[in-house]
Amino acid sequence: MRRWTVPTWTLVATGLLLNVISALMTNFFIDGITRQANELIQRQQNNDKLISLTWQQVETVERKREYILQLILSSKLHKQPIAKEISQQVISELNYWLDEKVERLSISEIPSLMVVMNNVQQSQREKINQLYLDNLELVETHDDKMKSISQLRNLALFLQIIGLSLVLARDLNRHDYRKDDS
Repeated sequence: MRRWTVPTWTLVATGLLLNVISALMTNFFIDGITRQANELIQRQQNNDKLISLTWQQVETVERKREYILQLILSSKLHKQPIAKEISQQVISELNYWLDEKVERLSISEIPSLMVVMNNVQQSQREKINQLYLDNLELVETHDDKMKSISQLRNLALFLQIIGLSLVLARDLNRHDYRKDDS
């Protein structure tokens, strides 16, 4: 009874092919997904920086609010108008930070000024919330990419092991021939 045998060159060629496929997977697919995952991390870090800067803007507007209220209150308590230079400087700073132009600082303008400041802060908070939600999506997408990378690496390793086993089969086959010759 004759044994069924596969030519050694077929095993070696198949083993080499599996190793080449594994290398290509690592080079093209895994490296590509790794770059995408790194880009997601970079975007998340940029969003974190933007959240921090935007939050500083919210706090700056709040400090401006406190300063204006103290300035007007002080002016009222001392029964003296705010110095023109100070008023112009504060108005200039407010016009930089606010969406609407401020013409003058007075007790009568406080309610409308507070509404404008509230609106600016609210829009900044909404921007922070959106960036935070974007970061949550980026984290989820990054996790998916990392799972894909892990699965592809495992598959590539499996292909390498099978490929190396088939290449080693050539040596085992030579060993079997030597036994038959004895």
